[in-house]
Amino acid sequence: MRPALTTVQIFALLAVVVGTLVFAASFAVDTTSARPEPVSFDNTVQRGITMADEQIARNRSISVPRAQVFYSQYRYVVGYVGIDQAVTSLTEPGHEQQFGYPLAVYVSDYSDRPVRCSDDGYLRTAAPPDWVEANQAHYVVDSSARVPSGEAVVPFADRDDAAAFAETCGGRIIDWDTLKTRSFDLEQAGAVRKQVGPRRTDADATVQAAREHRDRPVSVEVGTDAPTIQAAVDAAPPNTTVAVPAGTYDEQVTIDKPLTLSGPGATLDGGGNGTVVTVTSDGVGVTGFDIVGVGNATVGDPTKANDSAWDATVTTAYGNSDAAVTGRNVSGLYVANVSVETPASGVVLRRTPGAVVENVTVNGTTDWQDGFMGVIGMHGPIVVQDSVFNGGRDSVYLHRADGTAVRNNTFRDNRFGVHLMYTSRSLVADNVARGQEYAGVVVMTNPVANAIVGNDVRHSGSGVMMAGSRSYIAHNVVVDTDQAMSTNADRSLYEHNVLYGNDIGVRASTVVPSNIVTENDFIANDRHAVSGPGPLRVYTHDGRGNYWSGAYDLTGGSGPVLAQSYSPTDSVDRRLDQTNAAIVLRSAPSVRGLRALRGTTPGFRRGSIVDRAPLTGPANPETVERLGNETSMEGAT
Repeated sequence: MRPALTTVQIFALLAVVVGTLVFAASFAVDTTSARPEPVSFDNTVQRGITMADEQIARNRSISVPRAQVFYSQYRYVVGYVGIDQAVTSLTEPGHEQQFGYPLAVYVSDYSDRPVRCSDDGYLRTAAPPDWVEANQAHYVVDSSARVPSGEAVVPFADRDDAAAFAETCGGRIIDWDTLKTRSFDLEQAGAVRKQVGPRRTDADATVQAAREHRDRPVSVEVGTDAPTIQAAVDAAPPNTTVAVPAGTYDEQVTIDKPLTLSGPGATLDGGGNGTVVTVTSDGVGVTGFDIVGVGNATVGDPTKANDSAWDATVTTAYGNSDAAVTGRNVSGLYVANVSVETPASGVVLRRTPGAVVENVTVNGTTDWQDGFMGVIGMHGPIVVQDSVFNGGRDSVYLHRADGTAVRNNTFRDNRFGVHLMYTSRSLVADNVARGQEYAGVVVMTNPVANAIVGNDVRHSGSGVMMAGSRSYIAHNVVVDTDQAMSTNADRSLYEHNVLYGNDIGVRASTVVPSNIVTENDFIANDRHAVSGPGPLRVYTHDGRGNYWSGAYDLTGGSGPVLAQSYSPTDSVDRRLDQTNAAIVLRSAPSVRGLRALRGTTPGFRRGSIVDRAPLTGPANPETVERLGNETSMEGAT
């Protein structure tokens, strides 16, 4: 039975509803005002480029054409890094309904600038471009000029300047209307959903190739043919196995040829000073060891970075942690059936495409602030699967490791379970995370096209925290967290997630709400959703919304969706599962009128979420039933 509200409380709720809507109305855009002038690009809400590409452009002095758009129903100016990004957004179905029509669109103007496509193909200019109205510009497409994300579309106010650029760099000239009909090869969230299966298949192929290292013939046995492991490695012919019998071996080992080091029952003790196994050759396997005595250095000296890459400092600091196994600039490394005790990292992989870590247990520090990473993957795709990570800072930390697969692992008591930095097009699937202080899965630095699917996060600070764009977040279960999910992402698809018993179900934090959120289950959360500044977020797609426990249909209708919309951020709706009086208040004519006004008037759209077709039952009934049974059993014990 819901507790009843007093008359005073009911009127207080009504006052909150009216006050919130009147306050929001103050941000309505005056569409009759004079045409807006361009603003500094730093003052726009920026979209369209990953932070990795942005850093590369800045480091190499690459000029990236930009656009800025003023919308009739959006109080912020939206800046697009890349003309292709702007065109794709402006022509997306439903875009105008969400933001209104474009009041003005400006693009970079390279006229009267010494602009060139340099020897490496990148677009460069000695002076920053100015702005020109998009429909007055002439666009050079299909030229040899590139930006870090791909082909450059280069705008000019003067057609003669465009022709001169095309004569030097190739390409052809088109106008704005023709450009808007052009299809750019940008990965969308729906396409990422279709890639989940192929990404699993690709990971399977990578694992199968690495597992071939297990089948090499034994050439040298430690203790019989050589006195130490290092002596055995030095003596063994390439593409063979060094067998290490059971026992404890006090040494550090470097493998500089394609070998498999196999030691079921053997303990390798590095003496607490530095990395225990260092791999400097392609095609190496390390299997079957207990590795202890790892040094306690968690970071290298960033002042000793010896290259000019924009991330050299980070690579030097994070990539030089002491570890049980370290591989650098090698391919096909296979680390399996290894148990690690470490005050620093477990496995460090730098530029190791095709590396596989499987069936590994890494026991880090009890306090995550004292330790480091279970696996570090940098500058190349790896596979981490079927492993357990206890303690330490992050279980799996990725930096510019595009295309990585992290699947079927268990993470316990870390800062983050999986931490993606500057990493795109990866698969984070079917992992179990428990007791993370901050988050089970966190994606930072605006990458693109990541798939976060089938993960189970519980008893953590947060569940799945997303940034970036065009990603797919689906079939995840998040239970008992401070905040289950954030939608601080862009043009991403959230579907079939179950957010159960959290303080907050979802936080809509991006100021450019372009995500699809549909067929998720919000159950028994203290607050199903909260929303930051921005226009109305519509959590409905193709006529189907989400299931919100407590959503109530006053019409008494039946069917797959409720007859009335539901707003989890509404002062009344969000209390429907807490008090009967909220149901009564929801039916008041004044409240119904204000709700209708909020849904149609741009100024009334600030910081709100609405589901126009809330589901009458869970979208994922089997998962919800299982969680309900588990919760009941926990309560009984």
